[in-house]
Amino acid sequence: MCLRGASAVEKVLRADTTSLRALVVWAHFTPSDHLIVLPGTRALARVYDPRAVQYWDRDRLLSRTMVRDLPADTLRSVAQISANSAVAWDFVALFRPGVRWLDRFPIPDWAGRPVVDVVDSLSRHLLAIERSTPTHSTQ
Repeated sequence: MCLRGASAVEKVLRADTTSLRALVVWAHFTPSDHLIVLPGTRALARVYDPRAVQYWDRDRLLSRTMVRDLPADTLRSVAQISANSAVAWDFVALFRPGVRWLDRFPIPDWAGRPVVDVVDSLSRHLLAIERSTPTHSTQ
């Protein structure tokens, strides 16, 4: 599922002409993931846009931080939630330009999961953010 999501994100990146930056975070979440020590070249090659930077999160620090910091309504859009746990994985989130991660994980302008099911919505929200972001002329 995550490999298909990575390919879907690459497709969105290819169609986008903005100065978007993409952060791709890989981690073990499913039982079959644990058979792999690190994502291999074939997995990493699914996202090859030069605006994308890929990270390996061996200890799921990003997921744990998001579960701790995000409000419940936002968490539902990025996490698999059960009666006694939540795990943020296989999601995509958009942030307006200039958003900084300071003391708490920032609330995204839009988020959804699983990635393969929300790529059309991702494209629409990306366009909406692009249209609402002022551009500066250098005249």
